[in-house]
Amino acid sequence: MTNELSSVKNALSVLVLALVIALYLFANSTFFEMDKIEWTGLSYLSEDQLDLYVDFPVTNVWRVDTRELVSALMEHPWVETAKATWRWPNRVIVSVQERTPIAQMPTAGGWVLLDREGGLLPSTQAGVMYSLPIVTDLDIASSEQLVATARLMCMIPAKLQGSISEWNVSNRSFVTRTGIEILMGQPVDLNEKFVLLEKILDDLSLRNEQARRIDLRVPKSPVISIL
Repeated sequence: MTNELSSVKNALSVLVLALVIALYLFANSTFFEMDKIEWTGLSYLSEDQLDLYVDFPVTNVWRVDTRELVSALMEHPWVETAKATWRWPNRVIVSVQERTPIAQMPTAGGWVLLDREGGLLPSTQAGVMYSLPIVTDLDIASSEQLVATARLMCMIPAKLQGSISEWNVSNRSFVTRTGIEILMGQPVDLNEKFVLLEKILDDLSLRNEQARRIDLRVPKSPVISIL
């Protein structure tokens, strides 16, 4: 009886060992091998750019540390958030939320972009201009100017966003895509000034008139120079 129990235990041990070895070999087989990450949520960055950034080698999906991958991505200037998920059998999908550029600026080293928090973003493509307002005469070394400019750009009403071509920091003036200069003056009563600007532009459109300059520095007494 003892010999029979011993034989059964030995057989079970061999079976368990065989199963462990089989599972190990299966988990380390090419079935779970992956050679690239699947990216989602990209608008400004390209998959190739992020592939180069993380420098992901061909590896077994079980060896991928998704927390380490996300941590590395969070160091990228364009990445606001990232989430990595695993899909059977060998897919790693990373959902990226990019920072939102709201303006672009020319510098000696090329174009840079400004995000909603006043942070600087490198251009994702050399020599490419985006359909964003251009900010001129801004000291990019001044965090105060960057944050103030970002705050102002975020206050532009949706109706006006597509018509603004340039913001000049020194003159505190906008230029529309039709060439109208808009003097904003000191950063006070901005909501009132934008509401007034919408009304003036609507009125000019109804009268089929083109302004050369709109002075809103004193919103109670706006000055409109007609072409």
